Amino acid sequence: MSTINRMLMLALKEALQIVRDRATLGMVLGVPLLQFTLFGFAVELTPHTLSVTVVASQGERAARIERWLKSESFGARVSRAPSLEYAQDRLRRGETLVVVDANRHPALLYVDATDPVLYLHAKAAIDRAVRSLAAPADEEEESARAVRVVELYNPGAQTQPYLVSGLVGLILTMTLVMMSALTLARERERGSLESLLALRVRPLELCIGKLTPYLLLGLLQGALILALARLAFEIPLRGSLALIAAAAAVFAAANLSLGFLFSSLARVQMQAMQMTFFFFLPSSLLSGFMFPFSAMPTWAQALGEALPLTHFLRIIRGVTLRNVDTGYVVGELVPIAAFVLVAGFAAVLSCRRALRAGPA
Repeated sequence: MSTINRMLMLALKEALQIVRDRATLGMVLGVPLLQFTLFGFAVELTPHTLSVTVVASQGERAARIERWLKSESFGARVSRAPSLEYAQDRLRRGETLVVVDANRHPALLYVDATDPVLYLHAKAAIDRAVRSLAAPADEEEESARAVRVVELYNPGAQTQPYLVSGLVGLILTMTLVMMSALTLARERERGSLESLLALRVRPLELCIGKLTPYLLLGLLQGALILALARLAFEIPLRGSLALIAAAAAVFAAANLSLGFLFSSLARVQMQAMQMTFFFFLPSSLLSGFMFPFSAMPTWAQALGEALPLTHFLRIIRGVTLRNVDTGYVVGELVPIAAFVLVAGFAAVLSCRRALRAGPA
């Protein structure tokens, strides 16, 4: 047999193995399609509209401010607040990007500078609107147009506080899902699953026993990242460490439950790793870690709301940079806890089937 024939035979053998390995074939074809869809249709750098809250005791002046904000050069989605304290609370909770205190002369604009991309977009819209409305007008109208901008929560709109604080959630997602995804698949691949079967261990006991060390390791990892962020980058910590710890525990449980589900579904560790990567890609892109969540289309935001990382990023950035209250944190923890229940229930059922099937 000639050299060319031997190479062709080897190539044919490898091609047959790729076709038979559906998990690998799915990754090779699925990941590029997923990347194309997310980057092409879901990821946006700037929002199409800005959320603005107006505080004004005089109805006529409030109406003029709203007309100015809704102009083509600004394009805001405007709502009113009964008081400045209420509006600033909305700003702190991330429910609005700009608060306009129209009772001040000139009007005072408080802008959330936590996300540098959103802040720069808002500032550019403010500057553009001011320039476009610089035409001669009566004195009262000019008074309504005069504004002064105040940056809140991230003076200077620095990138490091926003990204480094978000790294806590991103790193925990990557490491905890990956480590827990290898647990049961590793036992099966090494042939030690028989010893677990001999212990007559229940699926729930196996799930909790296997994942508890990783839960503690995840909390230690999160504390280390926060400490490094504080020491190396001087990231502020304006909120409660207890809230962060509680949120990190629930978030870690969500990632571990999902990873254990992957592990019970996979036959070998390579398949578990492929599932982990397939989940990590949309989590990093649709959660708002790097790209503004509010700029994504509605369908992408709906997918992002189902991801635990989305809600944990809001918590970690809200607590560290904006000092949000307990109610805000609990509200964001509810969907994460729901994810834990769903993923945990699915993982226990899948583990029961895997134990009944026995070693591969």
